[in-house]
Amino acid sequence: MTKYVGHYNTVRLHSAIGYVTPQDKLEGRAEQIMAARDTKLEAARQTRRTAAVAQTN
Repeated sequence: MTKYVGHYNTVRLHSAIGYVTPQDKLEGRAEQIMAARDTKLEAARQTRRTAAVAQTN
């Protein structure tokens, strides 16, 4: 049971709290994690836009 609880709190991402672990949320890292995700997603979007424009030319 201890192994399961450890995994549940420190590894498993929870949709109800923004796909972060409970430990990350409790220790105040959730906002930083989400901001980093947003930055990476925007970079990926820009890469796709650039590739789409290059294909049309």
